[in-house]
Amino acid sequence: MKEQELLRTLAAEIACTTGCTDPGSVCLAAAAAAHALGCEPQRIEVLVSPNIFKNGVSVGIPGTGRFGLKIAAALGALLDCPEGGLDILSGVSEEMVCRAEAIVAAGAVTVWYEKTPDPLYVKATVYAGDLWAEAEIAQDYSNIISIRKNGAAVFQREQSEEPEGQYPFLNHPVQELYDQILATDPSRFLFLLEAAKRNQEAALQGLNNPDMRLGRLLRSRSAGPGCTPLAVTNAVQAYTAAAGEARMRGMDVTIMAIAGSGNHGITNFVGVLSAAEELGASPEQTAVALAISSMITIYIKSYIKRMTAFCGCGVAAATGMAAAVTYLLGGNYFQAVHAMQTVIGTLGGMFCDGAKNSCAYKLSTAAAMAVQAAYLAMEDCYVPAGEGIIGQTIEQTFANIGRLNNPGMAETDRVMVSIISENRRET
Repeated sequence: MKEQELLRTLAAEIACTTGCTDPGSVCLAAAAAAHALGCEPQRIEVLVSPNIFKNGVSVGIPGTGRFGLKIAAALGALLDCPEGGLDILSGVSEEMVCRAEAIVAAGAVTVWYEKTPDPLYVKATVYAGDLWAEAEIAQDYSNIISIRKNGAAVFQREQSEEPEGQYPFLNHPVQELYDQILATDPSRFLFLLEAAKRNQEAALQGLNNPDMRLGRLLRSRSAGPGCTPLAVTNAVQAYTAAAGEARMRGMDVTIMAIAGSGNHGITNFVGVLSAAEELGASPEQTAVALAISSMITIYIKSYIKRMTAFCGCGVAAATGMAAAVTYLLGGNYFQAVHAMQTVIGTLGGMFCDGAKNSCAYKLSTAAAMAVQAAYLAMEDCYVPAGEGIIGQTIEQTFANIGRLNNPGMAETDRVMVSIISENRRET
């Protein structure tokens, strides 16, 4: 792969988001529909795929103190600014929140899920008198594929099952990409360091908020002197936990997402940056480590796609992070592979039960596991090839994870969505 293509692929998978991407997508669809309607809607209906429902029904909405998809849909209709993309919720005001709450309280917002054309799918329809408009999102959280007003097409984008060139990393062995990163001027990756620092700001906000307890409690543990394995693990777990909790509970924080996920972005960027700072790495070394972690995360997500039945932070972002920390410890490519195998062999079956506060516990645990796997690999201790889900090559392992997700855990995911739906009806 040429250097420019590598850089373009990395940059294309990074996006600025405010709040969880699933309610953000619902908010965006409602905003696009309301914009096409041309006036404030009186009624809002939102159809989502089971996975969007799973990931959006219990998560905090930034700046509102509220949770779930109904308030997100109402805010989108009021914001009427689809050009904001997944950062749309950064424009929420207190007055707008009050209006959105009134719309929801009046029963004017309906959200439901059913089998949809794509695992990632949102259709928002808004009504005012005899007028109506709808907007559809599919394949990716900000990918608006259709807007209609009174049945007439306002916007239409052609879709294909697998857009050509969507996953360019899969055309190359992992070692080729790893070596390309090491051969590239580290300054070319400084944009990743900037993304990491932005996500670290969310962690600091979480640590400084007395209502956010997980990161502060983890950080307060005695970690011992110097950059011991325990100290590095402690720092990584505390900062990723703090950022994850802040995001999942709806603090008004901006996160740089990777491969369509803000929580992946926290694990990837905050995890690597925290380890690098604890280890005393230079900015150049940190940038290279971030490139390695980001490349691996994107590579794995190319197999498992945006929606997963298991925790993507554990099997994608933490796996990339393990390779990056191994590099920071002075390890070579083969030791990085061993660290990645250990993470996947340990966390490969950790299921996803939707986006919510407990994601902070999962992603911080996965980040800590990544550090542990890196240190173990440096001592020639790892899950060997051909054992369990681990393939004979790292590419085979990634492909196996893809198969485990779909078709392997498709029924698990359906049952999980059913359980979540039942729990919501009982509250």
